[in-house]
Amino acid sequence: MTEDLPARPAPDPMGEHDTTVGHLRGPELVGYKVEATDGTVGRVDAVSHEVGPEHVVVDTRDVLLGKKVLLPMAAVIGIDEEAQRLRVGHDAERIKGAPRFDRDMRVTDPSFRALIDEHYGRPGTV
Repeated sequence: MTEDLPARPAPDPMGEHDTTVGHLRGPELVGYKVEATDGTVGRVDAVSHEVGPEHVVVDTRDVLLGKKVLLPMAAVIGIDEEAQRLRVGHDAERIKGAPRFDRDMRVTDPSFRALIDEHYGRPGTV
């Protein structure tokens, strides 16, 4: 079943974002393929449970190269539960070019959130 999501409202001034995609939350999407507008970029990584429901960690590894990046759930435009695939409204270069996910950096840190939001073209939360 493919689920297309309605257009998302802009984040409110307090930096609150929609924390679900359909009825699934970030940690429930571990293992899903991540499809950019121009192809597959990786999979949702198991460390996603550490970052809360507003983000997922994407492992962009191909064979040897790659990195883990943080992806806001607001960037997800649809999911296909049957195929276990997330559709993201950005191209592969944008996702792979995101700042590296660092387990020691707190996702709730305002400067890190602002960096991620800026990278994906979302209003900063600082």
